[in-house]
Amino acid sequence: MRGLLLAAVIFGALGVLDDVTVTQAATVAELYAANPNASQWKLIGSAMSVGRSHIAATVNTLVLAYLGASLPLLVLFAVGHQPPLLTASGESVAVEIVRGLVGSIGIVAAVPFTTLVASLVVRERGAAPSPGAA
Repeated sequence: MRGLLLAAVIFGALGVLDDVTVTQAATVAELYAANPNASQWKLIGSAMSVGRSHIAATVNTLVLAYLGASLPLLVLFAVGHQPPLLTASGESVAVEIVRGLVGSIGIVAAVPFTTLVASLVVRERGAAPSPGAA
């Protein structure tokens, strides 16, 4: 059962994590293409400004998605008139709380790491053209 919980947490966070890291790497490439003379720290700082907004939006989306998926279960608990701490410590609710926390921690850690790696790569290779560029 623990293996299934871990797998569910990992799969739940991977899609969001993929979205955040790809978008952050593309942001770094676009910022570099717009100003190739910017210093390494200026590039990282600008990308992190965008990244913070992306983190906030994505964490909210992740939490709301888990909440939406758990809504029928939460309604059942509300109808059952159990104390909130007892409800939150139940396995089904605790799993959703852990999923949201793990996904959020992964996103918060991935953005600075992706920004740093992407800034090193774009400076080494030069920015690749955008997929929509003509």
